[in-house]
Amino acid sequence: MKYSTRKKLAYLFTARHSKGHGIHSPFLFRLITEVIENKGNFSAWPMLDAAEENVRNTLRMVDKASYQKLYETEISSDFNVIKKLHLLPVKFDRLIFRLINEFQPSSLLFCGSTFGVTLMAMALADRRIRLVAQVENDHYRSFCRRLIEVYDIVNIDLAGVGNVTASDFVVVQNPLNPDECSRVLGQIVAKPYDGLIILCGIHTSSEMEAVWKRYQKEQQVRISLDLFEIGIFICKKGLQKEDFVLRF
Repeated sequence: MKYSTRKKLAYLFTARHSKGHGIHSPFLFRLITEVIENKGNFSAWPMLDAAEENVRNTLRMVDKASYQKLYETEISSDFNVIKKLHLLPVKFDRLIFRLINEFQPSSLLFCGSTFGVTLMAMALADRRIRLVAQVENDHYRSFCRRLIEVYDIVNIDLAGVGNVTASDFVVVQNPLNPDECSRVLGQIVAKPYDGLIILCGIHTSSEMEAVWKRYQKEQQVRISLDLFEIGIFICKKGLQKEDFVLRF
């Protein structure tokens, strides 16, 4: 049985706190019940759904060998695994959108590999906020550029991988490269940080899980939320330090 499959079964048996059950913090109870579990419709949903379908249609025709070669020395070189790990289920892109709406950050940062839909979710949450997107390699950047042009998204600054820029809302999506995830997180928490970090693919491998657990222990991380496919670090002063596994 694959590592991620074993972890998924364990998650299903241990995940708690849906609908805020067992949560005593008013801040966290509201966040779970009114933001994370919000099933309402937003005007951006049709565009996000169309973008996801656009990417999936393109991936059906893509040269699989070119993408497998990118990760031939990493955790997996299977094209379907690569595709799954860098194209989040739509419910998580919608969650990222809602979290940005809720926390109203002054800046946005994406670090890692993506086919672009997650960038759209971040940018559409508030078109007034600039999103710096440090996207790994030309293959992924080409997908992102295409979506940006097709859907006329003007608040995304697409760039390559580099030093982490200051931002109070960060998405790190590079589950096939745990060392890079750790580098990004390390740069963020090396200085006083007041914001929110989303780490994707936290149970993809034992190496990614080790990164997740390492940064759970950081004192600046006051609350960690394990939603299996993604993890959320909330770094806000005044909150009691707690870790939760949420069924989502």
